[in-house]
Amino acid sequence: MGDVKDLLTYRIATVEDCDALVTLINNAYRGPLSHQGWTNEDTLIPTPRTNANLLSSIITNDKNILLVFFGTSDQILKGCVLLTHKPECKTARIGLFAVRPDLQANGYGKFILSIAEKYAIDNWNVECLELSTIVQRTELVAYYSRRGFIDTGERQPFVPALSLDQGCTMRDDLELCTLKKRVN
Repeated sequence: MGDVKDLLTYRIATVEDCDALVTLINNAYRGPLSHQGWTNEDTLIPTPRTNANLLSSIITNDKNILLVFFGTSDQILKGCVLLTHKPECKTARIGLFAVRPDLQANGYGKFILSIAEKYAIDNWNVECLELSTIVQRTELVAYYSRRGFIDTGERQPFVPALSLDQGCTMRDDLELCTLKKRVN
């Protein structure tokens, strides 16, 4: 495989991308295809991660930028990452970070995360990046630690995004940890 940066191109998502993004994100986080990747939350949360309505509201919110990454040669969606600008604390919040499961563990995620960081610094002049992940997903906490994120010790109960209309968890002890990284 060539250098990942030569294999991907990216742009800002539009509402026309919602259906493809729903498939990508749900397959990366949960469901049978998620097992092709190195990490998933299928055993913790049995419901889809997102839907088109939720993504449409995210994309149309002017504090959000959802970057979508495509193969340079095939133009097939390979990954995405959401950035939410928090200007009051010079921070960008990372979310909906997903890589197609069959491409995970090949450097795509590392590249996508680096582009998100660069975008936030160059466009919003942020000093800090933050994200939350389920603390019981120790492999993800370790992944973000290797990328310079530090666990703040902040914890909150995990509530699935779709819980009001269809979500539930397999366990009632799930919680989110907040990780931060200083970039300026």
